[in-house]
Amino acid sequence: MRVLTLNVKHFLPAATAADAGSRASRRTVRRAAAEIAELAPDVVLLQEVDKRHPRSGGVDQAGALAGALGMRHRFAANLVFGPAGLAVPAPRSEVSRGYGLALLSRYPVRSWHVRPLRGSGLRRVGPWWTARGWWPDVDRVFLAGVLLTEVGPVSVGVAHLSVMVDTARGQLATCLDSMRTLPGPALLGGDLNLPPSRVAPLATGYSSLATAHTFTNARPRKQIDHLLGAGLVADGPGRAHHFSVSDHAGLSADVTLVS
Repeated sequence: MRVLTLNVKHFLPAATAADAGSRASRRTVRRAAAEIAELAPDVVLLQEVDKRHPRSGGVDQAGALAGALGMRHRFAANLVFGPAGLAVPAPRSEVSRGYGLALLSRYPVRSWHVRPLRGSGLRRVGPWWTARGWWPDVDRVFLAGVLLTEVGPVSVGVAHLSVMVDTARGQLATCLDSMRTLPGPALLGGDLNLPPSRVAPLATGYSSLATAHTFTNARPRKQIDHLLGAGLVADGPGRAHHFSVSDHAGLSADVTLVS
């Protein structure tokens, strides 16, 4: 099973792309789909996905990508957009227009599972008297699917965690707790906003399936995107992929079941 995780930054052109600085559109989604198709992934985990938002051309990005790749998919929102484009917490994960995560699969999906991840609210990150001294640490969401593979069910989850380290650690623990309730070997991936040294102590029973610098896409110097497995082993070290969209590189691994 080949798995790819990618924070798509709503398919905004990469800093190294010929159209850098332009807006996301149906064209940038199609271009990324062609690049991803060359990898022939079986599972794709997406973060920072727009669904019918004006800033990205009103495209259902996960649906368009899944259609181009011939895959099943599920989108889960943590934010929705008001009439003025203001982002507010999503009242539920299934919305007609929003921002969040997506999971794409070539395998049939037995069940989908969604769990909210609490943010820490408005956090002070600088001088309190300045607007930039405060950061809205919004609620996020965790999405998982139980995939029916040739060797039985495999549970796969995707998350995009807080940039606040203490909050991200708690959210990762929640995701891992959720994965333990699902059947079969488990794989958890996404933009965890944590380096490997902080992920490993929390992910008891999981091993890293891919090691590569993923941020930034143009000048990769650190790894904050991860693929973690329990009951799965990687067939190689994994790879970073510098697509023509996003400020993150993608991260892929070929994995097999532990006999």
